[in-house]
Amino acid sequence: MRLLTVGLTPHRQEFLPPSWELMKGHKAIILEEPPDPYFSKVVKGEISIHAYLEKIEAGFPEYTRRNLEFLSKLYQKGKILCQVEPYLERWLIIREMLDSGVPRVEVQNIPDLAEVYQAEHETFGKLLDYYAAMQGPFDTLVEKIKAFAQADAKRITLRDKMRAQEIISLLHRLPEDMSVYVEAGYIHLKLVYFLAKEKGKLFRLKVENLLLKALKTRGFNGVLPSPGDGLTSYYLFGGKHRNISEDLLAARSIVYIKLIEKEELAPTPEEPFPHLKNELFWRLFVWLLSYEDCKVLDKFIRLLPTPKAREMAKKLFPEAHKKAASLADKAAL
Repeated sequence: MRLLTVGLTPHRQEFLPPSWELMKGHKAIILEEPPDPYFSKVVKGEISIHAYLEKIEAGFPEYTRRNLEFLSKLYQKGKILCQVEPYLERWLIIREMLDSGVPRVEVQNIPDLAEVYQAEHETFGKLLDYYAAMQGPFDTLVEKIKAFAQADAKRITLRDKMRAQEIISLLHRLPEDMSVYVEAGYIHLKLVYFLAKEKGKLFRLKVENLLLKALKTRGFNGVLPSPGDGLTSYYLFGGKHRNISEDLLAARSIVYIKLIEKEELAPTPEEPFPHLKNELFWRLFVWLLSYEDCKVLDKFIRLLPTPKAREMAKKLFPEAHKKAASLADKAAL
């Protein structure tokens, strides 16, 4: 029976090496991205990676560049590379149609596009509501971020369901003994759920959570999700898997996003996981804050740049900052 490995990972440079190790052990690699006609030209060496990066306007260019270099080597060694992300594929079609002047009512009534259009429309609408509430009271902001997380959870569920269906369809077309690696962002736990329902005699499913592995090697036992991911997961699984209120998760997510590093960080021999180190410290910090603490902190940092917001957080809650530092030190972060 074929092996199907799902690698759950943050899309950060620091997680590329462990992802690559898993990819090397499989014959076919299913990437978490919509099909692009220029992708095959890149891995075949027909166009440069630089030209491709300019074309796609990559959000994290160094991550994408390094990954493409490695994928090109895998292709030259005979690995099969597949881009499978039907939700995003449909969303790109929708955007192209709208940009070309096709009326929205016509687009949203196309059967193959309707679900994706509705999911994006609803989620983006909730995000705009959240941004519009940035000038309002904290309690209103909490309600808006909860509404966005609920819509996002529905969108992720649809995306994972569609991707699982297409992966299963692809497996039927591949040789029965061909091992397959599936790349997936760590929030896409529903993908594992949908694949597990279909495995039967078609494949043996293995899940590799690279984030948990990285935490364990650094002495941190257990998972500590970002408050935003925790809130989304709360809705992904019906709000029954966590003994914590959604309001508190929402409040912590609002201040957390102001404190973490936003720029792409490159790993070094001295610090192989710079993003993980930064984000886990601030997760530990906000996990020590109550709802009212978050409300107070938000009042002072909402309009501040990240460096100033961090200074204010330390000033207002020195004990929480000190304890987070102590916990991080014990976990070798």
